[in-house]
Amino acid sequence: MIELSAMGWKEAALLALIILSGYLGYALMRLSMLNARREAEPAPLPPPPAPVSPPPLPDLQAELDNLLDARLAPLMQALETRVEVIEDRLDGVSRRIETVNQLPPVAPQYSEALSLAARGLSAEAIAEQCDMSIGEADLVRTLAQSRGLGEQP
Repeated sequence: MIELSAMGWKEAALLALIILSGYLGYALMRLSMLNARREAEPAPLPPPPAPVSPPPLPDLQAELDNLLDARLAPLMQALETRVEVIEDRLDGVSRRIETVNQLPPVAPQYSEALSLAARGLSAEAIAEQCDMSIGEADLVRTLAQSRGLGEQP
């Protein structure tokens, strides 16, 4: 038998090369046998596809319109309702603004006196509660009566 301990690196490389070439030859032989089998056995042909008639194309525009109508109709109705409510509120606010604009301005210090005069208090009671003279209170009562706010004497 061959003694491996006496072998140098050249002999080891030669032995590895021989083993590698033997393995390569064996692999090539197996591949050629597989190719020969494939050529010998013809692959079965797939059956031809059956002619399929294309389905009729739906009217996409009509379908889109139907979908939009189905989804948007309730939303549009809700929006219209909300717009009507907002318009009613705006009408009420504009009527209030017109009423306020028609009244002549009242000085802020006399607004409480004017509301007391509208309730029908006497000039003395208004003067006492609002810290003003009786002449001013009488003037406020006259102003309230001319606006139709207070009771007539």
